[in-house]
Amino acid sequence: MCRKHTGSILPQNCAFPTANISPPLKENPAYKIYKSSSFAYRGFCGTCGSSLTFNYDKEPEQTEINLGVIDEDILCGKRDETSAWDDEHGHHVPRVGGLGREICSAVQHIYMENAILGVTDDLPGNKWLTDRTEGKSFTRKPFDFKKGAWKAHAGS
Repeated sequence: MCRKHTGSILPQNCAFPTANISPPLKENPAYKIYKSSSFAYRGFCGTCGSSLTFNYDKEPEQTEINLGVIDEDILCGKRDETSAWDDEHGHHVPRVGGLGREICSAVQHIYMENAILGVTDDLPGNKWLTDRTEGKSFTRKPFDFKKGAWKAHAGS
C-alpha cells in the first residue's frame, strides 16, 4: 500500500510530533485525508494530488511525513551560486546545509514481508515482518530465515 501511495519502491517517512507541525496541516484547506485502512489514514494535497502524510488512528500524536515532499533547501541545502563552476559535465552548484542525511537515514523498516530480494531486503536498522506491533524486530535479511528457524533468530 505504501509503494502505491508514494509511487516509490522504497517510500521513506519521518515521524514528527503532530503538535510540532506548524501551522497544523488540518488548517490548510488544500490538505485532505482519506481512510486507507481500518487502522490508519493518509494525507494528500487536494490541489496537486501529492502524497503527504500517514497517521495511525491509535497514535494521533504522531504524523509521518513523506520525506520526498520536504522542500529542496531543507533536504539538500541552499544553493551556493557564488561557489559554482562549469566544466565538461555542466554547471555545478554546491549546497550548504541541508538535513537530508539526518532525516533520510532510516533506522527501522516495517512490512519486510514485502521486501524485494536484492533491492530492499538488506537495509540497515531494525526490521519487522509487518508493523512494529507484531512480532520481534530483526536485523538480518528476511530471506535468510529458514522455515522453523524464525523464533531462534528473531531479535538478532
